[in-house]
Amino acid sequence: MNVAALAQLGPADAAFEAVVRPVPRPGPGEFLVKIAACGVCGHDALARRGELAATVGDVLGHEIAGVVVAAGSGDVADWVGRRVALVQRRPCGQCPDCARGATSQCRRGPGFYGDDLPGGYAEYVLADPLNAVRLPDGVADEVAAVASCGIGTGLHALRKARLEAGDVVVITGAGGGVGFNAVRTAKALGLGVIACTGDDAKVASIVEAGADRVLVRPDVAAVRGCARDLDRPRGVDAVIEVTGGPTFATSLRVLRPEGRLVLVGNTVPADLAIAPGLTIVKELQVIGSAHATRADLQEVIDMIDTKRLDPIRPRRLPMSEASTAHAALDERTATGRTVLVP
Repeated sequence: MNVAALAQLGPADAAFEAVVRPVPRPGPGEFLVKIAACGVCGHDALARRGELAATVGDVLGHEIAGVVVAAGSGDVADWVGRRVALVQRRPCGQCPDCARGATSQCRRGPGFYGDDLPGGYAEYVLADPLNAVRLPDGVADEVAAVASCGIGTGLHALRKARLEAGDVVVITGAGGGVGFNAVRTAKALGLGVIACTGDDAKVASIVEAGADRVLVRPDVAAVRGCARDLDRPRGVDAVIEVTGGPTFATSLRVLRPEGRLVLVGNTVPADLAIAPGLTIVKELQVIGSAHATRADLQEVIDMIDTKRLDPIRPRRLPMSEASTAHAALDERTATGRTVLVP
């Protein structure tokens, strides 16, 4: 099969090379997925730059959708011929973390696509029922590919924030893949949304995604002003912090008493200033939020299928243009997600 493998760690230019590898064989309980689309994620960019566990020769990509074309032994034969979307981690389904539904914390399963497992910048990938969701006919491949990481990560964070319809949330990094889709998802859940971005050129797209207010590189006063406009004079109910270091201090200061900051990303690795005095006096909560679970992915697919959520379709590029997709990530010129098509 053809894959786009890491040729070198570092800049996007010439980072990938076309390589032919054997088609993997499904083992007991596994099935083989012919990939229809694979999203390009910030996690992939970190791996390409050498900031995660990936090494030269690895195949990145964990935002995967396709069709099951073969099955190993065990009770998985009925998956053959089914269109599926995949969760990025393949959990074991047996450890205490899996038993309590925290499959994102499982360390006994086969691993994480692109780090421990060959990923989706390829024609085929292995999966199993624990990390796959069957797709209705009305959900397009490119949307399904980003449903777990690109959309489900935001849904997972919004659930962690314990928000109810009518609450007001700030979403940072709203021009990127996770933040952009989180805006759309938050509106589908009936939330008021203040979106923050560092790029004036993305404002119109974020407004179209449903944000009630869009701010470019805002300070505390600007966010608080929008919060007052949305009937939150003491601050917002929660912040979905996608950017991390560059906006973390502002995000803490715009929360109402007992507000929640849910940390999803840290685009510029840095020590985060928790501001202990402020956090104690206002009884704030800082909550970590990992990637989507299979349950999150199923909820996203159901929301799309029933028209409660109308995601923006990702941009499509051929797999041979993986470097182009990564360059757009690095330069922050793309709004939303890009998918690679074998």
